[in-house]
Amino acid sequence: MPMIHERSIQSPSPRLRLALLIGIIILAAFLRLYHIHELPPGCNYDQSAYGVDALRIVRGEEYPIFFESNFGREPLFSYLVAACFLVIGVGPTAIRVASALVGILTVPAAYLLAQELFSEEDGWARWGGLLAAFGMAISYWDLTFSRMGLRAILVPLCETMTFYLTWRGLRTGSRRVYVGAGIFLGLSLYTYQAARAVPILVLLMVLYHVVLARLSLRRHLLNLILLFAVGLLVFAPLGLYFLRHPGSASLRIGQTLVVGTGEEKVSEEARTLATKLVENLLMFNVRGEDDPRYNLAGRPALNLFLSALFLMGLGVSLLRLRRPLYPFLLTWLAVMLAPAVLAKYGSNFKRAIGDTPAVALLVTAGALWLWSAIQQVTARLSLLWRHRLRTSAALVLIGGFALSGLLVYRDYFLVWGRDPTLFTRMEAGQAAIGEYVGQLPPDEQIYLSPVPADHQSVVFASGIRPGMKAFNGRRALVLPASPARNVTYIIVPGEDKTSLDRLAAAYPTGSIVAKGPDQYGAPYFLAFRVPAGTAAQISPQYPRQATWEGQIRLLGYDLDTTTYPAGGKMDLTLYWQDLAPMRLSYTVFTHLLGPYNPATSGPLWAQDDSEPGWRSYPTTLWSPGEIILDRHTLDIPANAPPGAYQIEIGWYYWVTQERLSVREDVGNVADHLILDRVTIGPAQ
Repeated sequence: MPMIHERSIQSPSPRLRLALLIGIIILAAFLRLYHIHELPPGCNYDQSAYGVDALRIVRGEEYPIFFESNFGREPLFSYLVAACFLVIGVGPTAIRVASALVGILTVPAAYLLAQELFSEEDGWARWGGLLAAFGMAISYWDLTFSRMGLRAILVPLCETMTFYLTWRGLRTGSRRVYVGAGIFLGLSLYTYQAARAVPILVLLMVLYHVVLARLSLRRHLLNLILLFAVGLLVFAPLGLYFLRHPGSASLRIGQTLVVGTGEEKVSEEARTLATKLVENLLMFNVRGEDDPRYNLAGRPALNLFLSALFLMGLGVSLLRLRRPLYPFLLTWLAVMLAPAVLAKYGSNFKRAIGDTPAVALLVTAGALWLWSAIQQVTARLSLLWRHRLRTSAALVLIGGFALSGLLVYRDYFLVWGRDPTLFTRMEAGQAAIGEYVGQLPPDEQIYLSPVPADHQSVVFASGIRPGMKAFNGRRALVLPASPARNVTYIIVPGEDKTSLDRLAAAYPTGSIVAKGPDQYGAPYFLAFRVPAGTAAQISPQYPRQATWEGQIRLLGYDLDTTTYPAGGKMDLTLYWQDLAPMRLSYTVFTHLLGPYNPATSGPLWAQDDSEPGWRSYPTTLWSPGEIILDRHTLDIPANAPPGAYQIEIGWYYWVTQERLSVREDVGNVADHLILDRVTIGPAQ
């Protein structure tokens, strides 16, 4: 059996260390760039939001210090994506490459930090940097977000470099190192909300050195002031924005925070907080993220081998609290776990992503302690048996790490990557719609159903095409009366099962001109084109003429029947036509009126008030001449007494509750229109 000399294990030569580090970085690059153009598939909403930001930057349309869309976002990742657009071209691949590059850079950053943290430990710890780098390279958690194209991936890199330079500055006293730490500290605040805990961790790092290592605060005070001054200077532009826009820094945090302000919710919040705490503590070793976009459902962050080393690392850290390194690792783990614990919804893995380097370092601490224990146990054995046992143990450890890397490859590329539901979960269909729209002539009118026109996947893939409209075909249909240009409807038949048939009836000369990618054996979308100049053929079941303040005209309505049982449902479709552009979003009211109702203290028995198309096609989007088929459903109470009832409709502006006046062609003016009379029978 070959001998492994203790000296070579204890202190790898610089050449060997460099060669191994390069190999680890190459491994990390392979895992993060392999098939990056197709996995993950599509370009989901959040990824596309960064693509839209970057596209506007590249076009010179805006250079914001904070992006207000999508609940508000720090800008660093969007600018990095813009740089990738300039180098490799605009597209989803560039977004994912941006995050992959960050993930790759985090691996050598983890090496530097581990080398610095373990520099004062025993000789075996000199392998700490390589172990931490390898742990980051094969981390399924980090791998997922390195390929996902989300700004959260910047947190591990920026915090790791901040901690490395701060720790090195405390050890060496180098002013240049402190300046570098300040730069990364400031940059970390341009990444993701979770990074706002980084300054706290820097302060705690200094505190542990002062209390436990008897660091002379007086000797380092000016340098520490310099560190935070540089950090504040780098952060200043974003900080000024937050000061000038109160609430922008905390909007998303406030929306997701478990803890509220109402005293009546304290017990419920405490239970939720306890549940979230347990859930997040278990995600490392027992059960991880359930969101299939970010994980194999339930897969813990660590496999059994790495979990064992992680738990050993936790134990070692608890036993060595008198050294600054170990309480810092525990504090890092706890502080960066807090965003996931305090958020009542959202991805735990994403919110706690700042823990990925801490986990790798704790795994490293566990591995180093285990090897040290093996050294001590075998120290009294004969030279032959000592070498045999130590070689076997080394091979087991190396094999455990190698197997962990193979399992990560299998889980991500061969299991998660082949999940057929990823097409839907990663919104590849919406991205395909955007790609198709981007190829259409610029003067063509586009309608989508039921995908929103402002869905970021559609917007980005279409190249931010202006003028797209959308409606929910389950509740509405929009028909240009006689379009002067071609009109293309893009319908998702799996979600909107009625619009294509109704379009074919309204435009007999129209036709399906394109099909989207396959989803479960059928096209995800179908494109129906209406030639320019084609008049819409409509035939309301009950023609009726009325006009609301010269802006909206009623052409008629459909009513499935005029007799309904109590407890039943009434389906009413109203045919509207836009007469003039509208700057206000009006609400349609549909009421069922009958005898006195004690529950409403009046004649009202059922109602359905909403913006047209169930809020999918507000009047601010209407264009003159468009015909809008607007479906409403009234739920008739089971206790409605049998008899004659009336259907009342009208419009109002929800902000003021003021109704629009309506004029019938016969000359009557009122704030409502009695549409029809129906009969309510006994409950069935």
